[in-house]
Amino acid sequence: MPIQKNMKSVRLMQLEQYITDREFVSIEEICDKFNIHPNTARSDIKELVARGVAQKRYGGVTYSTANLPISFRERQEKNIQAKRSIGLAASQLLNEDDVIYVDAGTTALMLFLAAKSLPKRLTVITNNLDVVAWAARNTDYTVFVLPGKVNRQLNALASLETIDSLSAYNIKTAFLGTRGVSLKGELSSTSNIDAKLKMTVIALSERVVLMADYQKINQTAMFKFASMSSVDYWACEVNNEEVRGLADKFNTLLV
Repeated sequence: MPIQKNMKSVRLMQLEQYITDREFVSIEEICDKFNIHPNTARSDIKELVARGVAQKRYGGVTYSTANLPISFRERQEKNIQAKRSIGLAASQLLNEDDVIYVDAGTTALMLFLAAKSLPKRLTVITNNLDVVAWAARNTDYTVFVLPGKVNRQLNALASLETIDSLSAYNIKTAFLGTRGVSLKGELSSTSNIDAKLKMTVIALSERVVLMADYQKINQTAMFKFASMSSVDYWACEVNNEEVRGLADKFNTLLV
């Protein structure tokens, strides 16, 4: 049963990616592509529709645009001062010769841009296109770019290939973002692929640093990827009673 569940989970991620590449996908195409029965295809479509990822159309399915997040560049301009404060705080956890993972997202680049000083030697593993471009222009860091398909909402490489490639790495510190921190301490993403990617990174990392602003508290996106109990450090621009209480509840250190 666990194997069957895992196969279905992988197939649903592949199907989501397949649908996003096309304006319309028929049930026949899905059956041929994934070698499944029409009833299985309809069941998978029903699940993606329930998640808000897809919309049913006669004879098939289309990608749902109803709940698409605002563009990456629009998000990048929001809360810019908060992101700088978070980047400055998180940069204090960078050490010479560390092997780090830097996540996709609009706050990640501030780890470098807002730092007062940076290590001369780092190994950076990332799928973040802005981080790749900045590191190539401004540092002599060893940079490993994860393979995969470009996701424009994330401005990053994010596909099953990206997830599979992570098994080759041992990560000292992972710097991760989130679209929401629920009051139960659940971290979440708007993308299933992104959520699976973060889960894999957390499992491979010695320590995890969450880079999340105060506005993320009591927010929940569709796909859960971890609990705050998996986070060692939290870089937040606000240090009030609510933030301290949430951090203390899950034994997470504030920086």
